[in-house]
Amino acid sequence: MEYSIMTTNRCNLRCSYCINSSRRSHNNSKSADADKIIAHIIKDSAENSYDPVVITFYGGEPLLEQGLIEKIMSETAGLNPHYNIFTNGTLVSRDNLAILNKMNLISISIDGEKEKHDATRGKGSFDKTMRGYRSVKKDLKSSTLAFITATPKTRIFDSVMGVINEFDNVFWFLENSNRASGLDGFLKDYSAGLDGLLAFWMENLRAGRIYNLVPFQGLYDIIEQKHIYTGLPCGIGDNFQAIAIDGSVYSCEDSYHNRIGDIYSSVDIGKAREKYSFSVCGECEIKSICAGRCVIPHMNYDASKVRFYCECSKLLIGKFRRVLPEIKALVRVGIIDEHGLINHIARFTDVIP
Repeated sequence: MEYSIMTTNRCNLRCSYCINSSRRSHNNSKSADADKIIAHIIKDSAENSYDPVVITFYGGEPLLEQGLIEKIMSETAGLNPHYNIFTNGTLVSRDNLAILNKMNLISISIDGEKEKHDATRGKGSFDKTMRGYRSVKKDLKSSTLAFITATPKTRIFDSVMGVINEFDNVFWFLENSNRASGLDGFLKDYSAGLDGLLAFWMENLRAGRIYNLVPFQGLYDIIEQKHIYTGLPCGIGDNFQAIAIDGSVYSCEDSYHNRIGDIYSSVDIGKAREKYSFSVCGECEIKSICAGRCVIPHMNYDASKVRFYCECSKLLIGKFRRVLPEIKALVRVGIIDEHGLINHIARFTDVIP
């Protein structure tokens, strides 16, 4: 079970795509109740025999609540959980290196295009993030992930290549938004960008080098049935709880309308499973691979926008399938090791952007 904890609603940035930006105020901030969260996680995981336990810290900006994070980690250590943190990276420094090194995964929201990053997150934020990250990079023991949120203005090839040599792993995710402008142009650029990324990735595979581009590695994992979905890719209705500041528990941190319980009484995972049993994918040939991508558009957006996300998924999967025979041949003759090709971080992101 993954317990995703909203540590605070405070954030030092106002990202344009963030669903919580409009809800945040510097003057009316709240933090989570560590004691109640700890009690819930220990009790809930024991009663349901959850193993492994994953505890993820997000916000707001979680590094604004380092004391809370340290307390939760200290008092849940007996569960031997995996710890993850999703941060904008602007507060990463030598001062919090110790807590960062207790994480299994550090995900930093970053775009390889400085201009685009600053336009989305605020002027100067790119340099601030990279300056802090580089100050601790050589001493980090945790795995790092560059998490790129792709908007209609993103040039995916440039964004990924801008950070590929800075982070251990790179993942991109298409912004969840119901807006329709700019989508045709994005599809054209996205297709060309995927071609460029796959060409770069394959060139390096042929030389025995594996770059951890999570969407490509995740597709290999799924298509070759090294990992099979038991439900939705993100774990909704199966192994995921989003814990809000007030103690309410939701099926997803992006779905505050679907409350499935609270940390003071009980949580009904089955409620989420029923809510998200959708059939919009029908008999789609790639359904077993993408599993519908993210459920939020299916529940909240116009059919035309859902089709846009489907087109993006089909582009990615179709292009990957064309190079898959060569990848398998490279594994078979020993040029690359399949263990290095399978990236388990893909199971803590959504495989399909």
